[in-house]
Amino acid sequence: MMNLSERNVRRHEVAEPNLTQVFHCIAGDLQTVEEHLAATLRNTNDGSVRQIVDFLLEAPGKRIRPALVLLSARAAGGGGNGSARPKLAWINMAVAVELLHMASLVHDDLIDNGTLRHHRSTIHAKWGRKVSVFLGNHLCAKAFQLVAQCADPRLFAVLGSRLCAMCEGEIQQVVGRGDFRMSTRRCLAMTEKKTAALFAACSGAGALAATGELKTCKVLQEFGMHFGIAFQVLDDCRDLLSDEKGLGKTPGQDLLAGDVTLPLLYVLRQCRRGKEASQASLPTMGTRRLVGMSEALLSSQVPVRIARVIASHVDRAKQELQPLAQSSFKDSLGRLADHIAASASGILAR
Repeated sequence: MMNLSERNVRRHEVAEPNLTQVFHCIAGDLQTVEEHLAATLRNTNDGSVRQIVDFLLEAPGKRIRPALVLLSARAAGGGGNGSARPKLAWINMAVAVELLHMASLVHDDLIDNGTLRHHRSTIHAKWGRKVSVFLGNHLCAKAFQLVAQCADPRLFAVLGSRLCAMCEGEIQQVVGRGDFRMSTRRCLAMTEKKTAALFAACSGAGALAATGELKTCKVLQEFGMHFGIAFQVLDDCRDLLSDEKGLGKTPGQDLLAGDVTLPLLYVLRQCRRGKEASQASLPTMGTRRLVGMSEALLSSQVPVRIARVIASHVDRAKQELQPLAQSSFKDSLGRLADHIAASASGILAR
């Protein structure tokens, strides 16, 4: 007989919703964002800069962060059934958060010496360290130009505070590398800062741009925070369990760098190898160690524990949506959260 926690995890073992279907109600808005993003990046007379940004645009990601801005803006009460044109502020904020995300990836690849991203060479591998630094700065500057055009200083406050948290989380991760005796509470707090904070900014800024109401902004910020934690824990699992084809980059980069993640903490404690791993030198943390960690994870109770954490934050994210009026956009936010839980069930069941 299943216990209560196992039933909670099983509730999320549903067919994984396709992101195209989840984003169907904002498909037109997302196309506008894509056009605005391209126009913003290509607004330069410098041929070398144009070449690099064109390279970035040729390999778009899933655009989850701009979609969160748009869904939150619509769900908060802006745009009724979705037929109304999106406000420029929504589009600006959606493009701005994607630019900030792109900047963080460029800098992450530089810090981690990553050579693959989206199945292609990284900026660091193709143009070098100096270009990577300045390109990341350039993308951030473009983002804040767009926020300034919204003419609402509160949007700067929402985005700026969460961006500071994100940077603090990244610093904590680098400083804490190799500390595999870190508490799970501290690890989750780091995850909240380095990843979930930007998701919270996306949903909160979307709501604020649409309604101007801080109360609604805070409701959707909480949704984004719990969604972001679930998203990052799943991403950490993928780094251990997926191959290069599935990831679009080299797997095991967290392990190789000595980054502390929740799945790693769980599997190390399960195998009672925390002391050994914490003393391991980086050259030994290669392919053999990755295979060993993956096998240890899948052969233990760790997948159930990880799925339970993800399911808990997905549930909390969906609970935060309850005060919002019923709409297809609110439903899509819930389905987006379910997408994370369903993806986790798929990867952890291997």
